[in-house]
Amino acid sequence: MKRTQFKRALTVALMTGLLVAPSFAGHHESTEHETHVATAPSSIAAAAISVSDLDAATAFYTQGLGMSVVRNSSGPGYVEAILSTADAEGTKLALIQVTEGEASIGPSRIVFYTENAAGMIDAIRAAGFEIEREALPIREGMSLIIAIGHDGDGNTLEFIQR
Repeated sequence: MKRTQFKRALTVALMTGLLVAPSFAGHHESTEHETHVATAPSSIAAAAISVSDLDAATAFYTQGLGMSVVRNSSGPGYVEAILSTADAEGTKLALIQVTEGEASIGPSRIVFYTENAAGMIDAIRAAGFEIEREALPIREGMSLIIAIGHDGDGNTLEFIQR
């Protein structure tokens, strides 16, 4: 997907309210960077990735990883599916397939929190996709587990189990 087509597709999605971020009004955390940034986003609304086959990608993320379809949309030159994790109120994942012109697939990285990093890697393996890192603690003796795999378009999927 050409950069301008991707920006246009994402802008259309955001403007039409397809990607809705939860409100965190009243939540404020002081950081040393506040003096350098006038305003900061309250949350991430969505991660958007380019896929070569929207139906196949939607099937993997819903059936393989247990995400839910929030809505489907289309516009000039693209079709997309907006997906949600189990909490349904957090960050959305927009899968975008270009229907006109040339697409540039991956490499994007999406980081998920999960209760079962090994299960996520098993789902990626069952789909026949590449595993980069098995679900292992980041260091010996630590409880934080990291697992990394890839979807069918080469996008990197990182899973953090706390």
